[in-house]
Amino acid sequence: MTRRIGLFALRLAVAVGGLTLVIRLAIPGAGEGLLTRLRSAWVAEPIETWSGILVATALFGVSYAIGAMRFRLLLASAGLPARFGSLLRAYLIASFFNLVLPGLIMGDVYRLADARRDTGRGAAVLGIVVLERLLGFAALGAMALLAAPLLPGETALWVRLTVGLLGAATLLGPFVPSSTAGRRVATTLANALSRVWPRAGDTAVSALEAIGRAALQPAVLARAFGLSLANQWLPVFAVVALASPLDTNIAVYWYAVIIPFVTLASLLPISIGGTGVREALFVGLFGAVGMRPEVALVLALSTLFVALAWGLVGLLLFTLGRRHPGIAATV
Repeated sequence: MTRRIGLFALRLAVAVGGLTLVIRLAIPGAGEGLLTRLRSAWVAEPIETWSGILVATALFGVSYAIGAMRFRLLLASAGLPARFGSLLRAYLIASFFNLVLPGLIMGDVYRLADARRDTGRGAAVLGIVVLERLLGFAALGAMALLAAPLLPGETALWVRLTVGLLGAATLLGPFVPSSTAGRRVATTLANALSRVWPRAGDTAVSALEAIGRAALQPAVLARAFGLSLANQWLPVFAVVALASPLDTNIAVYWYAVIIPFVTLASLLPISIGGTGVREALFVGLFGAVGMRPEVALVLALSTLFVALAWGLVGLLLFTLGRRHPGIAATV
């Protein structure tokens, strides 16, 4: 327990310290004029600013609903029925945990526990959660590959190569465990693990079986991938909406390149909810394509504000508790 508290305190310190450092580096010597510099980022009327915030908030909300639809589709393909309302509730609660715990994978852990309670088959749900995450990575990769050809001609070659290689790697990710050869290798390793650690090995085998059942349904995977694309594009357009009242005219394709990279980097469990990491990347990456540091910082903080709004909804739902039993409990 002491060690966990220590790790949490360290990551919280990284988050707060990182955010403070980013502000200092982005706006050096601002001192008491910090708020004035930040306010200078807005060039539109307040009504336009709040309209952008409301649009972004709505887009984030729709992305959660689409994520719940994808999860339900994949669960059903593995013979695991679940209610859409329960899955949407879990997604919203997961958004809260993603903000207050290290990295952005702790929300997946909550959704796994919630769906396991509904279905009674934790190992199979684990396989679907892994497949869902891989489809999300594939969507990020597809976005990067789509945006790469649109980059201006003067873009450095190493930037083009990095975008292309990362995009291709993440796009091909789901095909490794869902392919016959990939599952065969993974099952062999899981069986070997069973001889050393039976419980973990058996869990891995059951998870791979669930992935295999979903993989045998190409139409389901195609629909799930389409939902993943929508799930990843909506936050990008949300950030574009937040940027609309700000002093910037960055082309949309830069958002399609930068936001997926920030999402991937935020998965690293080195900070609380990606705080500090996200702001540093916004300032560094958007600054590299011409956005003023204070504008990039305001954009990052605005994105955090919208995420916090949905996180508070998730916290409220978590506090209220579950009102309906899971499907497995009623069968």
